[in-house]
Amino acid sequence: MAPMTTTIATAFAGIGPYRLLPDDRRDWSSDEQDSYREVLAELDTWSRRHDAPRSLNSWIAEEAVRRSV
Repeated sequence: MAPMTTTIATAFAGIGPYRLLPDDRRDWSSDEQDSYREVLAELDTWSRRHDAPRSLNSWIAEEAVRRSV
C-alpha cells in the first residue's frame, strides 16, 4: 500500500470553494455575525417555549454558521 501523502488542500481540491471562519467570532464579517445572532435567537426562543436549557445554544449557533460557510 502506498504511503498517505494527501494534504488537506489536496483533499478539498474537488469540493469547491472552502474557507474557515476565524476562531474568534469578533473577527467574523457582519453577515456572519448577523447569521449567528439570528440562529441563536431562534434557539433561545425554542428553548423558552419548551422549558429547555440554553447552555449549549451559543455553541450550536456557532457550529451552524461555521458549517454553512
